[in-house]
Amino acid sequence: MTLADLKNHIMKNSIERFYIFVGNEIGIMNIYLNQMAKSISMPIIRADSVLSIYDNCTTKSIFGNENAIYVIRNDTEIQKHEELYTRLENEIKYGIIVLLYDKVDSRLKFGKYFKEKIIEFEPLTTNVLAKYIKRECDLSDNNISKLSNIVSNSYDLSILECNKINCYAQARGIDADSSFNELLRQKVIYQPEEYDVFKFSEIVMSKDKKSAFRMLNTLMENGSSSVNILGVLYLKVKCVLLIQVCENSDIVNTTGLSKGEVYYNKAFVGKYNSGKLVEALKMIANTIQDIKSGNIDDSVATHYVLVNMFN
Repeated sequence: MTLADLKNHIMKNSIERFYIFVGNEIGIMNIYLNQMAKSISMPIIRADSVLSIYDNCTTKSIFGNENAIYVIRNDTEIQKHEELYTRLENEIKYGIIVLLYDKVDSRLKFGKYFKEKIIEFEPLTTNVLAKYIKRECDLSDNNISKLSNIVSNSYDLSILECNKINCYAQARGIDADSSFNELLRQKVIYQPEEYDVFKFSEIVMSKDKKSAFRMLNTLMENGSSSVNILGVLYLKVKCVLLIQVCENSDIVNTTGLSKGEVYYNKAFVGKYNSGKLVEALKMIANTIQDIKSGNIDDSVATHYVLVNMFN
C-alpha cells in the first residue's frame, strides 16, 4: 500500500481496520493518525501490544466495545505468532489497529504476509519540508535549505531544531536566522548520524571502553543501525591496519590511502596489535553479513563486536 492510498482512504472516509506504518518519521505518522481520527471521529489509544487489546477489537463486550484507533509501536511478539497474525485482519470487528515499526523485513514471513498492508513513510522532499519548517520557524530560504540538508529531510528532527532555534532566539532577543547561525557555531544544532558514527569509531580505536559503550547506546537509541555503525568502523580498522603494517615511509603511495586518511588515523596506530585488527576486520565483515541474513539481531550486533574487540 502507498501513502497515496492512505490519503485516499482518509479523504473518502473509507479507512480500513488494519494498517502497518513503517519508517522513522514518527511526526509524519502522527499527522496521518490524527487525520484518521478526525475523519472517523475515533480517539487514538496507545497500547503496548496487539495481545493486550486483541479482545477489545475482536470480541463483543457486555460493557460495550470502545471504537478507537489502537496504535502499537514495535510489537515484536505478534511477529512470532503466525497463527495469530494470519487471522488478525479478518477478526477485527471493533476499532482499528495501526502497528508502527522502524522497519519490517520483507524477507521474513510477517513482512511477506502483510506486504499489501505496509505503508512506507519516507523523508519528505525538500520543498514539502520547507513549508513545514516555515510554519514553525521564520528562517530565510537559504537557512531552511541548510537545515533540511543537516537533518537529511527528517520532519521530526527539523521540528526539534526549530524549537531550539525559537527558544534561543526568544531568550537572546534575536531573529531566527541569527539564532540558527549561532547554534550552528556552538554545535547545538543536530549533527548528522555519519558524524556521530565517525566519532564512535574513533573512540573504539582509542580503546576507550566506557565511552564506546555509552556512545553506542546513544546511537542505537537515536535509531542508528548496526550495519551503518559497523560499516564505518570496518573502514576505520582497515585504515589503521594498513598504516600500522606499512614498512615504507611513503605510506600514501604504498597503501593507496589519502593524505587525510593517513593523517587522521596515525593517532590510533599501536592501540591494537596487527593480529587483533585482522581478527576485527573478519569479525565485523561476518557480523554485517549475519545481520543481513537474519542470523544476528541488529540491536545487539555492535555490542557483540565491541565485547570481542575489547577482550
